[in-house]
Amino acid sequence: MFKISEFSKLSQVPAKTLRFYDQLELLKPAYTDPQSGYRYYTSDQLLVLHRILVFKDIGFTLEQIRQLLHDDVSPDEMRGMFRLKKAEVQSLIQSEIERLRRIEARLEQIERGGSPHYEVLVKKVDPLMVISVRETTSRVNIPYLFEEIDEYFKWNDVPLPSSHMVLWHSCAECEDNINLEIACPIQLPLPDSDRFKTKVLPEMTVASVKHVSRPDRDTPVSIDLGSWIERNHYRISSEMPSRECYLSKQEGSELCYITESQMPITAR
Repeated sequence: MFKISEFSKLSQVPAKTLRFYDQLELLKPAYTDPQSGYRYYTSDQLLVLHRILVFKDIGFTLEQIRQLLHDDVSPDEMRGMFRLKKAEVQSLIQSEIERLRRIEARLEQIERGGSPHYEVLVKKVDPLMVISVRETTSRVNIPYLFEEIDEYFKWNDVPLPSSHMVLWHSCAECEDNINLEIACPIQLPLPDSDRFKTKVLPEMTVASVKHVSRPDRDTPVSIDLGSWIERNHYRISSEMPSRECYLSKQEGSELCYITESQMPITAR
């Protein structure tokens, strides 16, 4: 057997941590001298310690690790715990990707000095028949919703849509809980399902800006659009959602689209 100092050198884990694991009954010494209180470990316990370190690196709490090691967890239960941890990590990654994209959008705004450089056009948008799917989700999932609605077109043996549209029913600052709707223009109604609905978007007057953007990334164009609306004495209509129309892929890019942002407005 090894003294705690020797076991610490072998495992490269501080003796203080080994004592803490003992207190938590996570890794008890193979033997504790009743007179001196010295802790002794065996070489077999190096494998147990290695498993603890692996589980800790994955992100399990010490209590979860104790359960994995000592509570006779079945293979199905262990798989469930790992799948749950995987989902937690994926959610964290997605959240950080969204944060990174917001930082990039702010950097773009700073680099151009905050000065407007988009041309704004006021126009009337006619009523439009669309097939749509509405969901509360994150902006990063919009491209996947584009793919899903395209599959619905294929399933109904209809040519793929020429463009995709996002209707914003709640603000983009809600991050992972944005109430949005993906819509595509259609000539004739398609069969409704639990997920997809045919509807007619109403006529409205909009302040429109064309620009290049990615559907999964925030764009600072709204800042220019807001400044223009304020300078020209319009009001933003609260009755209808704003729209982003992704018209076509930018040449040479699979991620960027020629985009038209439409903000519903009324005269003051």
